[in-house]
Formats: sequence, C-alpha cells, structure tokens
Amino acid sequence: MKNILVLIQRFYLFLMFLALQIFALVFLFRNNNFHQAEFIRHSSDWIGGIYSKRAQLSEYLRLGEINDELSLENAQLRSQSADNFIAIRSDVDTLSDSTFQQRYTYRTAKVVNATVNREKNYITIDRGTNGGVLQDMGVISGGNILGVVRSVSEHFAIVMPVLHADFKASVRLKKSGAFGSLVWAGGDASLADVIEIPKNIPVAPGDTLVTSGYSTFFPANIHVGTIQEIDDESDNNYHILKIKLGVDFRRLDHVLVVSDIMKTEQDSLLKQMGED
Repeated sequence: MKNILVLIQRFYLFLMFLALQIFALVFLFRNNNFHQAEFIRHSSDWIGGIYSKRAQLSEYLRLGEINDELSLENAQLRSQSADNFIAIRSDVDTLSDSTFQQRYTYRTAKVVNATVNREKNYITIDRGTNGGVLQDMGVISGGNILGVVRSVSEHFAIVMPVLHADFKASVRLKKSGAFGSLVWAGGDASLADVIEIPKNIPVAPGDTLVTSGYSTFFPANIHVGTIQEIDDESDNNYHILKIKLGVDFRRLDHVLVVSDIMKTEQDSLLKQMGED
C-alpha cells in the first residue's frame, strides 16, 4: 500500500493531467454532436478492425475444417456428374425407356505423405478399408488424375501416382477423341508423356487431354493435362507428347478416391474371356 502511495505521489501531476484530459474529452463528446459522431465513427473503425482480425484468426485456425467441408462437398457434386452414370435400356428401340444407373462414387481422403523425386514415387492417404477404400481404385485431386490405389490397410492406403515408372493410364485428346497412354519417364514432377497417338492425328501445344473411361480406375473426362511439347522426330508412327500435368504433386492436400460400382462385374466378364 505504501508503494502505491509513493507511486501516486511521484506521478501526481501526470495523473491529474490524465484525469482532467479524460474529463474534458467526455464533456466534449457528450455536448458536441460533431465530435460525438467522429468519436463513434473512429471507435467503430477501431473495434471493427479488431473484430476483423479476430475473424481472420478464427478462419485461419479453421482452415483444416473448411478444407474438409469443401472436399466433401466436391465429392458430392462430382458424384452427381453425368459422367458417373450409364444408360440402361429395357428396349433398345425406345429412348424413353432408358434409365440411368450410377457407376462411380467418391470418397474424400487426405494426403499424409508423398514423394516426388524418385523413380517410383508413392503417396499415402488417411483412408483405408474401414473407409471403403480398396485396391485398384482411382484417385483424383482438384479434378485432375492423380494415381491408383495399390495397397490398403484398415486406416491408410498407398497410391501409385502418375509419377511412377510403372504407372500407365488410358487418356484421350479432348478435341479429336484419339486415345493413347499416359506414362512418366522420370525427372520433372510437373510433366509426363502421352504415347501411342498416331502421327496422322493433328495435335498442338495447349490441347487438353482427359481420361478415356476405358479402365475401371477413372470415369471419362477427368482432366489429365495440356500438351506442352510435341516430339515427332522418332521413326515410329506415333507422337510423343510432353504433357503439363494438372496436378501439382508438390502441394497435395485433399483427394477423392474413385469407386467403380461395376468393377467386379466387368472384371468377372473379362476373366471369362481369358483376359486379365
């Protein structure tokens, strides 16, 4: 208590000045409409700024939750796309008898580990058999082809991405419909090659490639990338197209796992024909 009294005594003049200043300002703002309005305006800006910063901080802390919500919403919207349904006709001569059955569904997952600088890269996601993920399911990111599930445990799955020496997927030119194979020769994580498209098919830098829908991994028309370079110097009859991939493999976060509802039926039919 003695220390407080000593402190007050030492700063007596300053405290008196401060008290009188506050009294004068209160009197001024209460009895002057202009100053009162200015005070309210500036204090509102100040308080609004604090609330804005608090909202930004809260939003930043909720980014993970927001991303999860957006990823789930994206999966739900993509499941409604026409490319995920096939027409089933009871009478092939009557279009009105056609009905549509869903073939592909999507599950959200998050990338927990990934490599990009090896010859055979792998990606780990946080969803396994308990979450409905099985081997040979396709995986997409941001609407772009990412890879195929190769190994699954109860809670995790290992994905073979496009950036893998053994990866191969059927793709087609969006403009002409000509199809070829997507492969990766190593090196740049943003580029891959498309082979087996005949040289008589016109191609140009900037042309878009999408999935063909010829496999059970991906539905048709999933974005793959765009042509960056064309190599026609080889002696064979096919283009070698250098593709700028749609996925940024160095910035992976949420992904969608594609489930082909009719995969078992199609695989069974192929086995009956002696095909793998």
